[in-house]
Amino acid sequence: MRSILLLFALALTVAACNNLEDADPAERNTFVKFFEGLYDLSASSIEVIPGGYIILGNEAVVLSDTTYVRTVLIETDENGNRVGDIHSFGGGTGKSFKPIVNSGTVTGYIVVGDSIYIDPQAEQAANVAIASMRILVVNNTFDPSSVKNVYITDKTPLSPSHPVKIDFYGGAVNLSSNGSVIVLGTFKEGLINQQAAPEKQLLFALNNNQDSTWFKTYDLLTNTYANARSVHYSNGKIIWATAIADVQGDFTSSYIAIPKVSEESVFENFDPFGQNTTQLFLPQDIQPARSAAFGYGVVGTYSQATDGSESNLFFLRVDTQGNIIPGSDRYFDGIESFGLGVTDVPKDESSIVDTGETLTSTSDGGFVLAGTMTTNPAKGNGGKDILLVKVTGQGDMIWAKTLGG
Repeated sequence: MRSILLLFALALTVAACNNLEDADPAERNTFVKFFEGLYDLSASSIEVIPGGYIILGNEAVVLSDTTYVRTVLIETDENGNRVGDIHSFGGGTGKSFKPIVNSGTVTGYIVVGDSIYIDPQAEQAANVAIASMRILVVNNTFDPSSVKNVYITDKTPLSPSHPVKIDFYGGAVNLSSNGSVIVLGTFKEGLINQQAAPEKQLLFALNNNQDSTWFKTYDLLTNTYANARSVHYSNGKIIWATAIADVQGDFTSSYIAIPKVSEESVFENFDPFGQNTTQLFLPQDIQPARSAAFGYGVVGTYSQATDGSESNLFFLRVDTQGNIIPGSDRYFDGIESFGLGVTDVPKDESSIVDTGETLTSTSDGGFVLAGTMTTNPAKGNGGKDILLVKVTGQGDMIWAKTLGG
């Protein structure tokens, strides 16, 4: 079966002429491209490189005797046309990645993801599925012989009296100014005779040779971390967004925190938001403003109901020190935010289920927020559509659009 990977690349173009009959067609700066493969393809991330783009995805391979997922990288030119083959790499999934650029030239790629080993005969429930973090290093020609895999894994039980292996999960990755690799992930120690256990944070660095230089873990006792998709490094400081969650079955009560640390250090700042109320608060992405002095924007999902059934897309701002700016939180709904004169909505007013997924800064100092809405009879037919919201640097809505059918 063939599936489609869809890439949207959005750009603003302005053309002017006095005589339409004499006008030449303007160069096309927007495009929609479809990429087909032998198996199901899904996109994880996209990065701009000199001369085009790189797409990170995953390919679900279904054979007669086995099923597995492998990482794929797809290179395109500036117009979204594929360059070369779809490059597949076994050994795990890809969640995030960064191109390695030296003097304006891409020399390789760092991909972070997971490798899952299934042992249905394991005596301990926590050992039936054992997760390892996989860091994949590929050169700029995607040469299979150059591939390097670095695994963060627990191959042995903690002790004879505690025969549960630790699960490690890949998360976000970024590069420092000196070329070292900063990786954010989580780990789960597991419990005897139980499958569920809280996920804790880990942060570590690799040097230019992809050798580990330091490794740090962060614990919150019985709570679990749910990190956003990005981590940022500047002047020796590392910052990201996370949810502190109390998981009870299908219900998750959570609040936001913005950790900031120096390399190999404990938290210098850990600004929480929503810790004194009960709700679902899940940050999904944090990105810097176009001007570094204005800090960061955060997007994610808020729901008064802890099962997520009344969710809105939210946005808030963070200063350069990792402090959430009071009063900067805004909430958007796929129906209510389209009303005449309406910008954001009260956080507990939800007419349609919306989730915030990612954001990017814009040249005017604002942000574009991207999310998903699950449609209902009031808008759609129960499928999922894309929700885009353009906001100012203060989070005030400029426009909202939906993409889908």
